[in-house]
This record gives sequence, structure tokens and C-alpha cells, in this order.
Amino acid sequence: MDKILLGCRGVSKRFGETQALRDVSVDIQSGRIHTILGENGSGKSTLAKVLCGVLPADNGEIRVGGQLIQGVPDPRMMLAHGVAIVLQEVLVVPNRSVLDNILLGQDGVFHRCMSVNEKTELARQTLAQLTDRSIALDRPAGELPLHEQQIVVIARGLARRPDVLILDEATAALDLADRGKLFDTLKAFCEAGSAVVFVSHRMPEIVELSDQVHVMQNGVLIAELEGADINPATLLAHLTQELVDV
Repeated sequence: MDKILLGCRGVSKRFGETQALRDVSVDIQSGRIHTILGENGSGKSTLAKVLCGVLPADNGEIRVGGQLIQGVPDPRMMLAHGVAIVLQEVLVVPNRSVLDNILLGQDGVFHRCMSVNEKTELARQTLAQLTDRSIALDRPAGELPLHEQQIVVIARGLARRPDVLILDEATAALDLADRGKLFDTLKAFCEAGSAVVFVSHRMPEIVELSDQVHVMQNGVLIAELEGADINPATLLAHLTQELVDV
């Protein structure tokens, strides 16, 4: 039976007059790619950010491996618990090298005792999982084209060796070849016992990748689909159904 690596119960989040999340509960299981699907404003990115501590929930609880997270989770705390996120925004430090960007935030927390050679090899191996392109590790990241910056940011998430990797619309800047290589890497990542939370609105990607789809509408989790139910017609039917009693 798959292990629940990450979960939330009764999570709600409001921004002013907007109820972004309303009493949402999900479980993220090992060995699976979980997709959060919804129209713009459905709450899918908000849920992803709450799960990794980027945004605090107004109420509800977050659990990692069945353990309740005490206090208000933040990204550093969740990273320590094995949860990493790659945001939709391509966030690199432009004047720092590709190597520095991939390993950003790891010194002093993760690989404190790694030598320069070990860090370089980790970065090379991680990039090789994501692309067949030759990306120089000593090149300033800001000089790379946008799609290569996106690869560097995804590599940063993978290099942290998380148990749960959250990708929030992180394929938008990738071309078809790099997207395909990323998908193969995500499948292998899950086969090794980890889990992926994949936020996307691209129907072909969702059908190809997902083991379970969590459908959001107006901040409410309205459906969880698996197996043969993960097909364009069924997904679209849930996306367009009218939500009542909210």
C-alpha cells in the first residue's frame, strides 16, 4: 500500500474578499504523480503553495508522513521535511552561476560537507536528468534563454532530493523535447518511492502523467479521479460542472 508522504486536512485560505481555498483535504502518496487541475482562480496554485509552506493556511493542518506539522509551516521547515516546490515564475539569481543557482540554499542546511567536486557532479547529474542540452555550470544564469533558466530552476528542486516535489505550472517555458525528458524523470522519481504534485492546465500532460487528479473549482476540491477516469472528456466535464452549495 502506498505511503502518505504529505497531506492536509480542512485547509482554508482567504485573500481579502476572495475565498481561495475552502475546507480542502488531500493525501499525496508515494509512488504517484498527483495533478491539481482547475481553471484560473480555482485555488490550485494556492493549495500547492500551502502544502509547501510558501503560504500559511488560515486554518486546517498539514501532515508529513502522518506527523502533524506544529506551528506555521514555512518553506525551510517543509524542505527539512522533504517537501520542495518549483514555482511557475522562473526565479534565478541572474549574476550567479548555473551551479550556484542549482545549489542555492543548500549550504548549511543540506549538503554542508559536500566538496566542490561533489556539488559539481550533483549539478551535472541533475541537469542530465532534465535535458540533453549542454548548459555550462560556470555561466551566469541570467545569460541563459528562458527555457534553460526553467531547467535550472527545476534542477534546483530535484537536487534537494525531496520526498515530494511540487511543480506549479513549471513546464510552461519548456520545449517538447525537454518536457518529455522531464516527464520520464518524474516517472522514475516516483518509481523510486517519492511523489510529485503537478499543477497544470495542459490536458495532454495531465492525461499522460497523472496517477490521480484532484479537481479544484472556486477553492473547493470537487473531485478526485484515477485510472480510466483520467481522460479529456471526464476531466472537462468536471471542470465545467456547476458548483452549488458553497
